[in-house]
Amino acid sequence: MTTFRAQSSALMFSNALAKWVSALCLLGACVALAQTNTPSPTPVRGALPLPLPWRDSEGLEPFDGIEELRSKLYLYTDGGGHYLALAETVNQLVPKPVFWGDGNAFFAQRLLGGHAEKQSGTAQGTPDVFLKFNIMFLDLRTKLFANEIVKKESGEFYIACTGRRKNLKPVPTEEAKAIVKRAKFYKRRFMRAPHLLVRDDTGTYYYVDKSDKEGELDFQFFIGPRGRLRQTKLRNIVQDREGEIFATPDGSLRIIVDSDRNKNRDEAYWMQASKKQPLVSVPIDMPFVFGELGMYARQKLGTPCDDI
Repeated sequence: MTTFRAQSSALMFSNALAKWVSALCLLGACVALAQTNTPSPTPVRGALPLPLPWRDSEGLEPFDGIEELRSKLYLYTDGGGHYLALAETVNQLVPKPVFWGDGNAFFAQRLLGGHAEKQSGTAQGTPDVFLKFNIMFLDLRTKLFANEIVKKESGEFYIACTGRRKNLKPVPTEEAKAIVKRAKFYKRRFMRAPHLLVRDDTGTYYYVDKSDKEGELDFQFFIGPRGRLRQTKLRNIVQDREGEIFATPDGSLRIIVDSDRNKNRDEAYWMQASKKQPLVSVPIDMPFVFGELGMYARQKLGTPCDDI
């Protein structure tokens, strides 16, 4: 049976492409179980769900060093109330960092690579310092390298998400300065990562995600058919070397580690009263999880794909 566990480091969704790709390759996509010498299950304290971060601006994390960065940001717009902010300096392959927002709140983007060329003889403070660039950004609902920000030497400038495009143009200098001065800049808007995905033989999925903020222990549990998974309250969470238990008012999802520590023979089942329903592991495919299962269907992830 496919493993129901995976290394936690691969699911922290760092900006490094290698780590993100490695997370896609882990079939079980579970955080590794705590290695303790305690033989009995130990509840994880403080692990019950918190409010989703995008529902409350107070839960969003400010971008580190933004005050020093404001004067180096250049602003572009689609003319429809959406803005792209780029740093003035070219950092090897691409301008960094890159933000997307509505003029009031901007969110940092996960970049997958690209290249840029700065115009020669451009005066400090002009609204467009780049001759051309191509930047690949990540959206968890789409395939890798499906989204890009492009400025051509001819002046053509657009942002694309899986083929959908919007043209962009520089914001006049004084207007841009005013917007950047008053706006709030945050780290990524979506701060969660898949932890576990299994299903039964009737097509009911059981999905657990967790916060990917460093040091924060916070799980959410969803259950339902494809496209209609709904969040269910967690009453208790257990994690130890024997496995994991996610208990809800209606039943509990249990992952039992093979006694020989063979990851390919871990067991998963849904326990409701005295009924035990075996479950099978489902590989974590990001577009499937974030686009088809339905948990995040109406949520904004803070990328240009929200608005294109």
